[in-house]
Amino acid sequence: MSQPLPPPPPVFAPDAVLSFTVQGNLMTSNWIAPSLTIDGHPAELPITGTRQIPIMSGRHHLRVHSQWLRQYGHAALDIEIAPGENLQVFYAPPHQNFFNEGSMGLSPQPRKGRGYFIATWTVIGLLLLVALGLFAGLSVTILTMLLGG
Repeated sequence: MSQPLPPPPPVFAPDAVLSFTVQGNLMTSNWIAPSLTIDGHPAELPITGTRQIPIMSGRHHLRVHSQWLRQYGHAALDIEIAPGENLQVFYAPPHQNFFNEGSMGLSPQPRKGRGYFIATWTVIGLLLLVALGLFAGLSVTILTMLLGG
């Protein structure tokens, strides 16, 4: 007499959706997508915008960081997602890669380092203006000498 077969193991199929949004745009973010882990397992993200990630309902721990020469913009969040739910999570990497902390939450998040971002581009713009001014002045001087003025 043969023994009955054991029941098959339970199938763990995603029954909810995590809508993960990386805030910013290509002009204000680096061109490498942030790294997300859900309960220690990697999940793919876009450079900016929203990715729909199928997920099991229940409690989950999210960790994310950005990468450009080093890891920065670290953020973590514990979530509870119900069956059939589409939960939105927002990640805002900092404007500068020397900020270790990013922002993550269930609503759009403020981005850290905006003042440094503006100051950096202001200094670069001023340096370009000075360089162009010096070049223009030198060009006028050379033209004046060549034309015998």
